[in-house]
Amino acid sequence: MQINTALFERGDRIGVAVSGGRDSMSLLHYLVEHHNDLMIRVLAIHVEHGIRGEASLADQQFVLNYCSEHDIPVCYTKVDVPGYAKDHLIGIEQAARELRYHYFDELLRKGVVDKIATAHQLDDQCETVLMRIFRGTGVKGLEGIPSARSGKYIRPMLSLSRLDIQEYCEANDVPHVEDSTNLNLEYTRNFIRHEVLPVVEKMFPQYRKSIERLTGAAKETISFMDSVAVPYEVDDRSRIVFSVAALTAAHPALVRHSIRKAMIEQGFALDFEQCNLMDVLSLLNKETGKEISLSQGLVAIKAPEHLMIMRATESVPYEFPFKKGDTVLPNGTTLTIGDYRGVGLRFDPKKIPEGSVIRNRREGDIFTTFGGFTKTLGNYLTNIKYPNRDRDDLPLIAHGKDVLVICGVEISQKVKVDENTEDVYTVKVSN
Repeated sequence: MQINTALFERGDRIGVAVSGGRDSMSLLHYLVEHHNDLMIRVLAIHVEHGIRGEASLADQQFVLNYCSEHDIPVCYTKVDVPGYAKDHLIGIEQAARELRYHYFDELLRKGVVDKIATAHQLDDQCETVLMRIFRGTGVKGLEGIPSARSGKYIRPMLSLSRLDIQEYCEANDVPHVEDSTNLNLEYTRNFIRHEVLPVVEKMFPQYRKSIERLTGAAKETISFMDSVAVPYEVDDRSRIVFSVAALTAAHPALVRHSIRKAMIEQGFALDFEQCNLMDVLSLLNKETGKEISLSQGLVAIKAPEHLMIMRATESVPYEFPFKKGDTVLPNGTTLTIGDYRGVGLRFDPKKIPEGSVIRNRREGDIFTTFGGFTKTLGNYLTNIKYPNRDRDDLPLIAHGKDVLVICGVEISQKVKVDENTEDVYTVKVSN
């Protein structure tokens, strides 16, 4: 069995993700046997997912016993995948992956290991590519499983088939356990593995190598697309911000690629499929303030000159007494009001009625413009093309439903500075 040794560096502490199955046990066995040649240190990592009850606990004990017998250091933990899936409204497969990688990330962050090796192999690669095609992926998805990610996650067995690994396991008497859930056809991967690929192999016995070539061609294409992608920025609220003009000027294929690239780089898009990219692309031709909901709790918003992608958050209602000085708002920003000189909106404090408050918007709010026209706050913000998603974060100075200052935006005619003004206050919003 020949793995990709180029993924290892001298002195690496390698954590091997071990389920107890054939693939991961073969990888653990190989690395332990060759750790001196590779000049690495090896430890095992096991996550008990809490899915299969006693059988799952037995698998964990098998891994622990094997590591004890062969003097292999091991890190292990137990997680509640069914509970996590229910709480986060996601599938069991996704929940298991997220919790598993949470633990892996923790071990990397604490410096317990330098890299984590997983036992993904060529059959896994084929299954992944086909799943993505059936779900509607773009070229990016055809890359399949990368041999390395972030310099921390490595897959040394991606060029080996399941049969290659089985032969190694038998030749070296590597023990393993069988996970009964691998036969459950309710899981997408299992359905493709047991129902689809056996039929494909009868007609195309070389399909594994064909898909391997496809992933290689996709990697080359993506590498070129990355080099010419439309640039983006990340603002102080962690929003991905693209120039609408730049996106509009680019070819639609490059636009989709650039958006996906940005989302992956910002940690948003592991399962962001092609249909979502088309939804985002449609915003370019819509009016300012339009937004769409995406997967994984994300939204995309069309601003006057920018297209923004961010996590959707629910605004928490708040209310503070109107006062001079600093008021720290629930979203972490600070509202500063006082008789100082500087950048900000200026108003006459004596025109602020007793009992006025600092709060976010409420249903029924009204605002009087400088021209003396009173309209709903919503209509005013729409007229000035203020993004819908940002409206809940706007701090207001209000008396009842009457909005006197839209902080950072405009003041009402009712509190404007005039020839009779004695004191002038300035209000500014800062992060």
